[in-house]
Formats: sequence, C-alpha cells, structure tokens
Amino acid sequence: MPVLDTVLEAVAELTGYPVDMLEPDLDLEADLSIDSIKRTEIVGELGARLALDTAEADLEALSGARTVAALSALLEAALGSVPAPAEAPAPTLAVDGPRPEITAPQRLLFTEHVLEPVTARPEPGRRVQILGGGDTAVELSALLAEAGIETELVPDGELPAAGEETVVHLTPLDAEGPVLPGAFALYQRVLAAGPRRLLAADRRGAGAPSGLRGFFRTVAREYPETRATLAELPDGASAAEAARALFAELAATEPEPVVLLDQGGGRRAPRLALTPLGSIATSGAGPAGDGAAEAEAAGLDRESVVLLVGGARGITARFARTLAAAARCRLVLFGRTPEPAAAEDPATAGATDRASLRGALLAAKLTTTPAETERRVSAILAEREVRATLAALRELGGEAEYQRVDVTDTEAVGAAVKEVYAQYGRLDGLVYAAGLIEDKLIAEKTPESFARVFTTKADGAAGVLDAVDRLPVSPRFAVLFGSIAAALGNRGQSDYAGANDALEELGRRWSGAERRGLTVHWGPWAASETGGGMVGPELMRSYAARGIKLIDLEEGPLSLLRELAYGAPDEHTVVYTASGW
Repeated sequence: MPVLDTVLEAVAELTGYPVDMLEPDLDLEADLSIDSIKRTEIVGELGARLALDTAEADLEALSGARTVAALSALLEAALGSVPAPAEAPAPTLAVDGPRPEITAPQRLLFTEHVLEPVTARPEPGRRVQILGGGDTAVELSALLAEAGIETELVPDGELPAAGEETVVHLTPLDAEGPVLPGAFALYQRVLAAGPRRLLAADRRGAGAPSGLRGFFRTVAREYPETRATLAELPDGASAAEAARALFAELAATEPEPVVLLDQGGGRRAPRLALTPLGSIATSGAGPAGDGAAEAEAAGLDRESVVLLVGGARGITARFARTLAAAARCRLVLFGRTPEPAAAEDPATAGATDRASLRGALLAAKLTTTPAETERRVSAILAEREVRATLAALRELGGEAEYQRVDVTDTEAVGAAVKEVYAQYGRLDGLVYAAGLIEDKLIAEKTPESFARVFTTKADGAAGVLDAVDRLPVSPRFAVLFGSIAAALGNRGQSDYAGANDALEELGRRWSGAERRGLTVHWGPWAASETGGGMVGPELMRSYAARGIKLIDLEEGPLSLLRELAYGAPDEHTVVYTASGW
C-alpha cells in the first residue's frame, strides 16, 4: 500500500471522516483539528504500520508536518522506498491509555536566589553583535574593544544581516512602547543563526510590560545550545553603568534565563519556591469545605458583583461555579462565543463528543467539507459549554448573565464594563482569563501569529484593567489567569509564555492600598465533562507518560478562593500547579 494511502487511513480512523473526503493538501490542524499531540500519536502509529525505525527518524520533523501530503513525503524520505503491504490488518489508533494523577495544587512564589559575582572577563578574539541600545551600545562596544573583542553595531529597527556567536540586544533598555510582539521577528532571525550566547537587556519595572521573562524561559527550552539570558537592570542605571554590568554578564556561566543585576554588582535569579499560605488557609473552609468561609473572608456575599472575562468556559467557568456555591453572588461573564440558543439543534443534540458530532453533521448534510465541519463542531461544543455553565451557576444559587464581548475591541470592553457598573451600582472583583493559543516552535511561527496570541492576552488584560479603573469605585481585586508556561517556559509557547508573563507587571501596577492585582500562573487542569479549556484525552496521555500531575477540578477553584481570602496583599504573582515540573 502506498505511503499516502496508509497516512490517509490513519487520519480517517482518528477523525471519523471517510477517506474519500480527505484531500492530501488539507491542513492537519486548521482543517482537521489534529494538533501537535495527535500528530505525534499518528506518527508513532504510522511508524509501526510502515516498519519505520523511529529511533533513527526525525520524529519532530514528522510531527511538524502541516498536511497529509507533507507527512507522506517525509515518511517516504525516511523509509527510502515505499514498503510492501502489511500482511496483517493494521491496528486502529489507540484511544485509551494511562491517566495522570489528579490532585490539589501546590502554591509556589518567586523568590530571588543570590548568584555568585562574575569574576571572569569575556574572551578576547570573538565578535559581538550589538542590536540597538544608543549610548549603552557605544559604551559597551568601547569596553569590549578594550578587551580585544570586535563589535558590530546594528541600529534599532534593523534586522541583522548575519549572525555572530554572541549577540546582545539592547533595544528594550530605551523602548518607549512594548518590546513584544514587535521584536519577535528579530529574535527569530537571531536564533536561526545559532548563536552561542544571546543576552538581552531590559529595565526592571520601567516602560510597558515586556513579557521578556516568559519569552526567554521558552527560548532556553527550545534552543538548549544557545545560552539565552534576559538581564534586567535597575531603572536608574546610566548608559555607562548598564554597559559595565552587561560586559561582566557576558562572562557569566550559569544557565539562567533571567538574571536581575544591581548597580553594585549583585546578581540574583528569580526561582520558584514552595510557599504554602499557612494554617489559616487550611482551617478556614469549615466543615463543608465549600469555600463559604473563604468567600466571606474575601468580602464576597450575595450582593457582590464579580466580572469574569473569558469566564463561561474552561477553568474560569469552574471558578465561577465555586463563587456561585460559596457566595451566591452576582456573576457577569464576558466571552467571545455567541450567546447560545436555549436548546441545541436536534440534529446534533444526541452527539456527545467531537467524533460523533462530525458524524451527525455529515449525516444530516449540514456541512460538506472537513474544514467547515470542524468549525461547526468547535462552535457547537463552545455553545454547549456556555449553556451548561450558565445553567450550573443558576442552579447553585448564583445570579448569572452572559455577554458576548471581544476583548481586543477596547471601546466595546469599556462600554460593557460601564454598563455592568451602571446596572448593579458596584463591581467587587474581576477575573480575566481571555486568551488564544496557536502553539508553534519559534522557528516555525509567523510574526502575525505571535502578535495575535500576545495581544489577545496582554493587550486584552490592559484594556479591561483600564476600563475598571475608570469606574467611580474600583474592584477590590483583579485576578489575571496566567500559565505555568510563563513561569518556566514551554516549547512551542513563546508567545503565550511572554503574554502571560506580561500580566504580572500589569497586575502589580494596577494594585493599590485597597486593591490587589494578582496573576495566577496555573499548571494543567484535569478535563471537565465538556473539556473546554482543560486537558483533552491526547494531552492527558502525554502528561501521564511524563509523570505530570493535573489540578483537581474542585481543589483548583478553592485554592484561588483561599488565595483571595488569606494571601498577602503585596504578593502579586503566584503559581498553582499539581506537579513539580
């Protein structure tokens, strides 16, 4: 059997589409909803069917194929020739497998670990490429020249024509606006050249939130052979002081993705440390353990109004349910899903999952192509989750309403927030969880995709915080839902990690004497009954194989409620995860 036919059969088994509906040039992800995890499973299965030596094959390249035709071509190249037909029937793709442990999350905070001072000097005879930086670039170039190191100065806004072993990016030091997403194309060009050392400099607590910490943590994971470091300098450091600190840092040897530099030569690295809330947090829930005591301690009752942006689906919906049960408060949910009809179309109502929905749509001839079918399936699943969330909130005793609001439309967000305040005369809390995921390795990602993911999360949060700032009375808390990808970095999520990292500074700056801005970086959660925003079956199996634990659906929301009730007002970033990662 030709390789192409074998691939088409495997894809048909996974998706439920008949083979004759699958075109070789269909995009596996965009048209068929086959993400990177599913593609890895397909590659493993195809390796067995085609007798491919997966130990010798480039599995990352195979899993990264965008179309059936591209995957087939890569497999043929790996095989060297088309194999003979298999004697036995090929097994179907596995749908079951080990399940990861599900447990209550642990609480971690960033602490500053003191690093040894740098006593060595950069090695002479090497070339250093300095990107942007103005006066700091001139000062640093002079120090390097004295040490016998030649430099190339590349002005701000220009992409380097060629790479060097050592690249220093100084543009963030004097940037008037946000560095990301605009600098992504520059970093992509630099990293493609394979530098031995990449050092970027930023000013701590100055300018627009950059997201560079999360971005550099991901760079370190995707490019282990490049020692990539973000060096943060004090805001008041002069060009000469910054140059001296960066000159020394070029000789540092620790593989730290983020280093905090002091004017006196001190060096620190932010690292996560297990930091429980204390006994009051574990004893305050009362006999029922339903969060009522925590809700009261956080100042929430039946009259309170909480706005949840991106709150009708995923983990935010789970927190909304906990609020409804614990405080019986008024909940307003903003989301991008259209407000669903009261009842679903009978043609699809009986289909319980994505695969059966595909079959129902095709059987009723409501769609004619895989791409159209996948869009309809995703829309139906989203509407189901919104409908189920609203019904659950009302059954639990909460007063809930839903509005379709696009967080990227600043004017619409401002008007909707103002309307909520006018309706209730108050807004006690804000939870922001809107976001977008388009996972790709840095080398494969387009600047447009990076900007889309980054701005939806970071700019959307800034717009909502600005909107509540204009209210007569501000909420007492604003919780920004981030991701552990920002805290640790994660392959394929440079944009998402950077955007969630930017939330930290947004929340910190919003905080005041009587209000707390808190960014919560969540680890992965277990799947809900609807699965939206949670870990799906394929990723569950992947996590189980890697020993990664998942956050329990009941304990996760209670952990956040305890944080709001008993967390210190000056703690603005916290990580909750069930696994040590």
